[in-house]
Amino acid sequence: MRIILKKNKPIIALAGNPNVGKTTLFNALTGARQTVGNWPGVTVEHKSGVCKYKGESFEIIDLPGIYSLSGGSPDEQVARSYIMNEKPDLVINIVDAGNLERNLYLTVQLMELGAPLLMCLSMSDIAAQNGISIDSAHLASHLGFDAVPLVLNKQLDIDTLMGKIGDNLAQPSVPQCIHYDEVVELHLDNILRISAEAGMYRDEKLSVAEGKSVNTAEVYSSLMQSRWLAVKLIEGDAEFMGAVPEAIKPAITKEIAAISKHRGQEPAAVIADDRYGFIRGLVKDVVKRSRVSRWTFSDAVDRVVLSGLLGLPIFFAVMYLVFLIAVRASSPVITLIDGSLTWLFVDKFGALLSMLAAPHWLNYMLSDAIGGGIATIGSFVPPIFFIYISLSILEDSGYMARAAFIADKFMRKIGLPGKAFIPLLVGFGCTVPAIMATRTLESPRDRVFASILTPFVSCGAKLPVYTFLGMLFFPQRADLVIFGLYMFGIVMAMLTGFMLKKTVFRSEPGNFVMELPPYHVPTFNAIMLHTWHRLKDFILRAGKTILLVIVVINILQAVTLPVGKDKEPVAVLELSGKAITPLLAPMGIKQDNWQASVALISGLFAKEAIVGTMQSLYQGGAKDAQGSDATPGYARNIMAGFGSSASAISFLVFVLLYSPCAAALTMLFKEHGYQWMLFAFGYLTALAWMVATLVYQILAFNTSSMYWIVSCVGFFALIYYNLRSIGRKHAE
Repeated sequence: MRIILKKNKPIIALAGNPNVGKTTLFNALTGARQTVGNWPGVTVEHKSGVCKYKGESFEIIDLPGIYSLSGGSPDEQVARSYIMNEKPDLVINIVDAGNLERNLYLTVQLMELGAPLLMCLSMSDIAAQNGISIDSAHLASHLGFDAVPLVLNKQLDIDTLMGKIGDNLAQPSVPQCIHYDEVVELHLDNILRISAEAGMYRDEKLSVAEGKSVNTAEVYSSLMQSRWLAVKLIEGDAEFMGAVPEAIKPAITKEIAAISKHRGQEPAAVIADDRYGFIRGLVKDVVKRSRVSRWTFSDAVDRVVLSGLLGLPIFFAVMYLVFLIAVRASSPVITLIDGSLTWLFVDKFGALLSMLAAPHWLNYMLSDAIGGGIATIGSFVPPIFFIYISLSILEDSGYMARAAFIADKFMRKIGLPGKAFIPLLVGFGCTVPAIMATRTLESPRDRVFASILTPFVSCGAKLPVYTFLGMLFFPQRADLVIFGLYMFGIVMAMLTGFMLKKTVFRSEPGNFVMELPPYHVPTFNAIMLHTWHRLKDFILRAGKTILLVIVVINILQAVTLPVGKDKEPVAVLELSGKAITPLLAPMGIKQDNWQASVALISGLFAKEAIVGTMQSLYQGGAKDAQGSDATPGYARNIMAGFGSSASAISFLVFVLLYSPCAAALTMLFKEHGYQWMLFAFGYLTALAWMVATLVYQILAFNTSSMYWIVSCVGFFALIYYNLRSIGRKHAE
């Protein structure tokens, strides 16, 4: 069918609970035409994209996954604010067909809000396998808008869906009105009358005559400015209560108190109970079960995957398999990509510049520095690609939600709810959105606590450093080294969390409620789309950083100062590196290995910059070091500079643990203030030095090792004592 549109690019918002297939539908509609950003004024991430169908374009907005529109979390506030203020032309409510009763609570609130709705019953195939059938036509008659059964992850009937979208854009549906018990309705009408007399809204009821056409604005105004307002006042919503004029507050408070007295409950609980009463009656009317048992395939798998005995070992085995695949599958590709890019951008491009009689400094900057940087970035793409594709499979299959469930009892031991595992999981991609994700936690105490622990999770920017040095020093066991670093970071997060629970954060964590979606086979298109967007973000973000650092480092290398009696020119970078190298000597960084010190400084700006810095600073005449003739000169210099695998491991441990990058520190400042930002910087850097020193002194044990081991233990005891003092003052 040909879709007749009222304007050039209608806006369609996707709303639904987490794990119902909302992102799958978004990817199916928009493909690669997506952008990711933050909502104006908040740090909650959103995705928007363009859907093209039969010559028409639609803007698709992927709202955060939420369970209600109460506004209790930033995600709920964003979703509610967007629908209320932007008034999208259509809201597609994605509902899990196998869990209709739970999902309909959000649907009822969307109906009360007055949004023009279209329901998609996702995972209809899984519901059918479990003996659940839904009379979608009967359901639609109760709701006032269409309910379309769909299978989103495979064989999506895009024509049927787009046909329904076109019908609803041409003629928006008017949701049915949800009615409460008689006494509640009486006081609700009184609140409406009082509010209307005070000018809080215009009492305009939408009357749809047979065959009459309505527009989107009329659909919204039919409920949003009347019953929605009254219901929010009864629920005690802070945003709406704050807008009530002082003159009528006593009258409205009296009406709300009468509802509470009538039911013997808090007013918000009265509204919730009546909503669920409507939902239970509706589900009983439209859902049929062909079997008594509700035992499913997901239940059978979860008996093993979530068992107390096997759950954690399976999780570790799965994560190790991810890194094993990443390293082993990417190894031959890395050699091919690195060799090809070096041949093209360094050798051939350098030869071309020489033919054109380019100055030596320009030739070096363009071919060796930038060209070598491009080759370095290219060599990171294969392992990161395989890690991202593995994580996409785990997420889309439903296993990652189980990982959060497994983590709950361990999270509680360190003083955090299991829900805090989600921000930590986001930290595998980047620490900045991980800190943003802590805003979904209800307690301010939990948000600060989780934010402090997010840097322990190795972000995507650290992965190039692990891969670079791991494959250089441990070519046969790089997968174990990378996996070990990731796991060691998690262990250190647990230990730090336990310590902070005993010192600074002594109060109890919030509760944890999380839905476990059914297992399903991920689609190839969804996996590749997820992987592509993550990989593109890495290449654009990390690639630009690495290249920029390489250019800056090479410029700074050219800046010299006269040093010594002979006034011999020495590069500024070398001077700064040598100045801090003595502090790093206990962790195996020798005085002549000042390049490693400079690399750590550049890592404060962006962790991926460590690789670019090392690749630039270790260029030049190759020192005597192990490695074949095919090994690049900078690689042989790095191996000679560190001298042993023990110093390389301690360096990697320091990179894992020390201060997060400047962007993450800025986000900590914005979210929690400068004190917590300074605490994260100081504590993590001190901890990194202590642990890296212990690792090196144990691996390379000598006569002075006991001195440094005892010093580190004493230093840690001092930190612990200070944290206990802070905790006592905070409690008082």
